[in-house]
Amino acid sequence: MNPVHKQIPVLIHNGKPICESMIIIKYIDEVWNDRAPLLPSDPYQRAHARFGADYIDKKGNFSATVDCPGIVEWAGRCLEKETVSKSISDPQKLHEAIMEMIEK
Repeated sequence: MNPVHKQIPVLIHNGKPICESMIIIKYIDEVWNDRAPLLPSDPYQRAHARFGADYIDKKGNFSATVDCPGIVEWAGRCLEKETVSKSISDPQKLHEAIMEMIEK
């Protein structure tokens, strides 16, 4: 869960958090560029895809806690497992790192 906005999704890759849906999609396309892309290759179609995702993020009134309580509960149960809790960053350190990225 995103420690700043208390929302899902957050992608943890190599122990580092990537927050927000569209940023995660762009990141996946860049990191695994040898695979089928998630975004269209045509710049105009890609812009429309980003517009749609941004619109849903801003106007969709989506709350993981309200709309997907099962996923939030599952994420909580995952964090209770020692193997998971050891593999992710300390929430306070994660929050500080995200705040530093936002300030830049």
